[in-house]
Amino acid sequence: GGDGGGGDGGGGGGGDGGGAPITFGEQEIVEAITWGSGAFNPFQTPAVLVADWLGLLILGGSAIFLYVIITNFHGPRGDEKYFAGYREEKMMSIYVNSFAAYAYYARCASHANGDIGAVAYIHLLKYVDYLFTCPLLTADLLCTLNLPFKITYPYFVWLNIGCGVGCSKFVGPARYMWFGLGASFFCVAWYSVYVIVAMRLRQIAGSKMTQKCAVTIQSACGVYFSLWIGFPILWLLLEVGAIGHPITLTMHALLDVLAKSVYGFILLSFQITCEKEEFVFLPLMPRIDKNDDELSDTGDADVEVGYHFDQHGLHPNHTPMGPVVGSSKQRRISREMQRAASPYNSAIKPPVAGGEDENAILAQIQALNQQLARV
Repeated sequence: GGDGGGGDGGGGGGGDGGGAPITFGEQEIVEAITWGSGAFNPFQTPAVLVADWLGLLILGGSAIFLYVIITNFHGPRGDEKYFAGYREEKMMSIYVNSFAAYAYYARCASHANGDIGAVAYIHLLKYVDYLFTCPLLTADLLCTLNLPFKITYPYFVWLNIGCGVGCSKFVGPARYMWFGLGASFFCVAWYSVYVIVAMRLRQIAGSKMTQKCAVTIQSACGVYFSLWIGFPILWLLLEVGAIGHPITLTMHALLDVLAKSVYGFILLSFQITCEKEEFVFLPLMPRIDKNDDELSDTGDADVEVGYHFDQHGLHPNHTPMGPVVGSSKQRRISREMQRAASPYNSAIKPPVAGGEDENAILAQIQALNQQLARV
């Protein structure tokens, strides 16, 4: 009876000359479907149905496959059964793909009911998906390359996605106010992440990392930064009437697969390669307050590990001052430094402020730091 009423409502609207109601964003579309007004239902178009089912299969399969890969990797020497369990930051791609697949499963369940009734509101779950997964994609990249602001920059992304929700749910003028704020957050977040990632990629290009490994991370970064731009472009094209809702929904599914599944496989491949080769990304140490002469006068260049950059992210002589990608020996020394500084180290008594134990530990850390700089 509800379905029939919806069909009659559409015909009645045509007789009155009003036709299907004009919709402004998905919120209004879902409301029209829920109340059976006979409005055009973009969720039931063949392209959207196929895209959502393919999105479910690809994202769900990717989550399972990624989980199998990372949990069956037992460390560089193959002797750590729970290697991934103690390094769960490497599991972010699994969280992203599994939650995205969950959202697509909900959409497919709504399709099975004809996207009629309250079940159609489940389509709004995709915004929860974006609020959860997009910051994780950023955090995954920053953790992989050991870059700063691993929490701050994903938070910027979260704010940007929140503005995108406002753009899609509300009508003007609030719709365009949210877009203006979102565009500002987008520029800040995109540029902030790009600056530090570009600096790391320059370091990788000048390191001893293999060409294949360097190309892999460059590909992952290319996918990450290019797909960011795709979503606001889709919104603008829909807003000016260049494309319709079925094309927008289909393209969203395609971008989801590329940004989450393809990107996840590329980044995980790079992570495992780095672990097998025991590469260690040292913290970024750009220096803009001292030149080479001052460094040599103070002796900083003898103990500091990393590259020195000017304000443009380049070393004045375009030559490295130290290693960016460490070796297994550097990793061992770094662990010794951490143990030396730990108050829970049973071999070293906890330091007492101003006491001899503190001085001994500081001297040991300094010696290890100098040894690390010479590797």
